[in-house]
Amino acid sequence: MNNRKTVGERFAGFTKSERVEAKFFLFGMAPVIPLIISDELGWPRGSLWTVWAVLSVTWFIVIVGVGVVGAWRAFRRSLREKRDGR
Repeated sequence: MNNRKTVGERFAGFTKSERVEAKFFLFGMAPVIPLIISDELGWPRGSLWTVWAVLSVTWFIVIVGVGVVGAWRAFRRSLREKRDGR
């Protein structure tokens, strides 16, 4: 059932790039969810809603930007390793 994998080998899967990128995307989307819910419930849009929207979009751009920069660095590093023959 466990295929003789250690705990470390099982948790190593959580560091794969696809999962990390998905975590960054979900982390960036977290503050936007109340805005989506408030729109669906028909709550009025006041100045507090506008401030929250601007902060949420800024948060999303920063977090996704960090994820994209990390993915780009990993991609460049893999190209460099292939070129060096590692």
